Amino acid sequence: MSVAERLQVIAEPHRLMILRHLRRGDQYAGRLAEALDISPSLASHHLTTLIAAGFVTREQKGPYACYSAKRDAIEAFHAEIGQLIGAIVPEDALEVAEVCDTE
Repeated sequence: MSVAERLQVIAEPHRLMILRHLRRGDQYAGRLAEALDISPSLASHHLTTLIAAGFVTREQKGPYACYSAKRDAIEAFHAEIGQLIGAIVPEDALEVAEVCDTE
């Protein structure tokens, strides 16, 4: 999935709020639905989209599904966005920048 597609996934306000809740700890879909004041089916839809984007995992615990943020994937995406907007400069970019002559 491209950066643009993953940005589109988290641009949806409910999905972004779900990620914020999951960063605090694992949650059941019903509890997330209550916290966001949305229907359980809508929460499930958003969670499925977040799983497809690689931001969330699902684990069955008895009759319920427990959802977790994939912290490593979110941190990698954060770094990717930082590089995209120039907030984080890759090491090899500095070497290229030094090639330019300012005289």
